Amino acid sequence: MPPALVGREKVTDDFLEGLANGEGAPGRLMRITGPRGSGKTVLLSELASIAEDEGWLVVNVSGSGDLLASLSRRLMRRSLFSEIAFKAQSPLASIEARRGPASLDDFESILECATRGMTKRGKGLLVTIDEVQDASRDDIREIATAVQFMIRENQNIALVFAGIATGVLDILNGKSVTFLRRAKPEELDAIPLDEVRDSLRDTIANSGFKIEEEALALATDATQGYAYLIQLVGYHVWRTAWLRGRRDDGVIVISVDDATRGVAAARDEFKSAVLEATITGLPKTAIDFILAMSETRDVVSTSKIASMLKRTTGYLSPYRRQLISRQVIEQTAPGYVTFSIPLMKEYLAEERASILSRYGE
Repeated sequence: MPPALVGREKVTDDFLEGLANGEGAPGRLMRITGPRGSGKTVLLSELASIAEDEGWLVVNVSGSGDLLASLSRRLMRRSLFSEIAFKAQSPLASIEARRGPASLDDFESILECATRGMTKRGKGLLVTIDEVQDASRDDIREIATAVQFMIRENQNIALVFAGIATGVLDILNGKSVTFLRRAKPEELDAIPLDEVRDSLRDTIANSGFKIEEEALALATDATQGYAYLIQLVGYHVWRTAWLRGRRDDGVIVISVDDATRGVAAARDEFKSAVLEATITGLPKTAIDFILAMSETRDVVSTSKIASMLKRTTGYLSPYRRQLISRQVIEQTAPGYVTFSIPLMKEYLAEERASILSRYGE
């Protein structure tokens, strides 16, 4: 299993079981939650590959933009390409001939036609939605209604959606989406380090390299069990050794120095790809909140932050909620928070002056 998927076997097993168990099986309706960099997108891609290997039609979309229109277009392209029920009298044929934007009625017809066509073949349709928290609530409601109808009709359809936890919960708490609350929850927590170590060792061995035990321990600890860091650390440690070149016996052995350099490169990339992106666009008070957190212990009370900033907890409350919503921080107990993403505390401490300069300080 690739490093980015280590520790996610339960999710893939649940999904495979759902495909095998028939219409309405729990694994065919799934919600995946986790902070940025926890491996949601990679896992969605893996589930899509599993479904395709089983002969299913797969349509992958993102919650950003016009979700319903995007899903309709992709369903049309995939369905027509697969020649699913493509006959002169088929809804797909008439919609394709019109060449205009798909309406809600069109979407329902396209989804139904694709699902029934695949079910007749003994296969099914999988729809995956990434970054679902960015989606229009109206679009989500219409998709949920259409999928629920297909399930009631005993058709082979599966829906897997992924996003940050608070955003997904906001959707589930909305009106007319009761059906989605049945989705099997899969929370992407930190991956046990012993599984990370074994995965890194196996991946390195499969590439024809070897790694010193001390170097392996260093690389493993640097990942903190975080999916994207596992991917970055594994790649950069391997790349550093590869650039250094082979030994006299023709075998590359990854050393502690290789691991140290590779971890540093991985952290630099993680900083720009995840940490920087996570705080971009936050208001000044939210930035002040997390900068104050970076000066404290790992878990800190909101009242402590308020005291440090000379503000009331009531004043800071909306900014705290925003930070939790963005999964920059998470609540550990009533009134207490910690950072959600590895290395965020260190990043804020190191880049404090640069971050504040963006706000004229």
